Formats: sequence, structure tokens, C-alpha cells
Amino acid sequence: MDGKTDLHLLRDVKLESFNSIMAFTGWPDAKRVATYAAEYLRDKLKAERIGEIDSNPYNHFTIQRPLVSIKKGLVKSYAAPSNELYTAKNKASGHDLLILIGTEPHVNWTGYVESIFDALSLGKANRVLLFGGLIDRIPHTVEPFISGVVNTKGLVEDLKRNGIEPSDYLGPCSIHNPILKECEKKSIPAMSIWGHAPEYVTDVDPRTTHQLLCKAKALMGIEVDLEELRMEGSLFQKQLNSMMKQDREFAQLVQKLEAEYKNAKRDLDYFT
Repeated sequence: MDGKTDLHLLRDVKLESFNSIMAFTGWPDAKRVATYAAEYLRDKLKAERIGEIDSNPYNHFTIQRPLVSIKKGLVKSYAAPSNELYTAKNKASGHDLLILIGTEPHVNWTGYVESIFDALSLGKANRVLLFGGLIDRIPHTVEPFISGVVNTKGLVEDLKRNGIEPSDYLGPCSIHNPILKECEKKSIPAMSIWGHAPEYVTDVDPRTTHQLLCKAKALMGIEVDLEELRMEGSLFQKQLNSMMKQDREFAQLVQKLEAEYKNAKRDLDYFT
């Protein structure tokens, strides 16, 4: 790295061959699918925090305000939106894993992406995978749906091979897209995979998060135990099924979404 950078490392870091996973709060993190998945990986792999990207040049704090903790009139802590970097060993693929859990910037996307590539210059980046979450008219009674975007034609087959639907889309984009394009310029294979969460989920969607991580394991050769998350998702589904029995309007909504799902010709073998 040279010159001015908003990447701040806690120590000298030199990675060898590595893969990278990234997730961002905000618009591309519906129902916390993306960041919940990245945090699960971080915790299960006992990843080491190595640094951060300064949020001050990229976030409008009247849009997303910093958090403060006050007890009995005394300020205990202050925290601006974060962009934290972690590294973890990944014996299955033979590559280390660089994890970025960040906040989608409000301004200066170009500068933010440059800071990301300062981090990717710590070694040889082999592949980049971005996690996303979006709200969809999908019922919880089907297997969670995962779609994907890639930056090279060859990776489309990787998506299909792993049961990920290649996306067709025209509209506003997330920070994923400039990262994918910059990876393309630098000849780094990169993918963005999105978990489609039911619109009626009110908080974190662990079922879709689990499915997203199942796909990530296959695409990136990650060795990680997902049983805890699978069980969390199973309990979550049971709770929603129980709600259907107790709430007629909710049951009718789910049935309507099931019919839409069938008409959209998605794979109905996934009904549970």
C-alpha cells in the first residue's frame, strides 16, 4: 500500500493466498441475512480482528447515526458505523480467509472500494464472495431461495452447479456492484450471492442465513460447522408454522405466497 489510505491495521499483516468474504449493513442486508452470515463465520472460525476501514469519509451520520451508551448521565461509550477486517485459517481450501463486515457507505463509493482493495493487496486474493440479503414475496414453507451475480461468465456455471439462480435485474444497485467490477479489472473472480427473505419476517432470518452459508461453503471451500445455525433456523420455522395455526390471516398470506411461488415456476420440490 502507498500514500493515503483509510485502511488502518492493528499490526503488520502479510497474507499469502487467500479468499475473501464481505457483508455490509444497510440496503444489501435485509433481515440481517448478510451480516448475520458473516458474523457466524467470524465467530465459528475464531477469526482474528486485524484492522478496520475508517467510516468517517464514507458515512453520513445524520442518515445512520453513531451509537452512544449513557449511564446515570455519564457517557460510557461512543461507536460510529464500523468496517472491521478479520482473518481466519481455512484448511479445507488451503487458503486463508479475509472477512470484511462493514457498513454500506452513503458517499464516496469509489474511495471506499479503493480502501477495500488496499485490504485485498495484503496478499494474493484468489476469489471474493459478497453476501447480500433482500426481501422477497417468498413463503417460509419452501427452501430458502438464493440468487447470484458474478463478474465472469465462467462463474455462472459455479452458481448453477450449487443451486444458485443467476439473477436478472435492472434497477438501483448496492456497493456489491462496484466491488465486482473492480475485481473484474484486477482479474479476481468475484461473486455476490443473495438470500431471499420472506417479507413478513420481522427480525433476523436464520433459515435464509443458513442456506446462504451452505452455498458459501461449497463455493469457497470453507470448513465450518453450521449445525447451530441449522437448529436456529429449524426452531424459527416451527415458530412461524405455529403462528399459521393461530393466526388465520397470516396463514392465508403464506398460502397466497405459496401460490405465487408455484406460478413463478420455482422448484416446488423444496416445500417442507
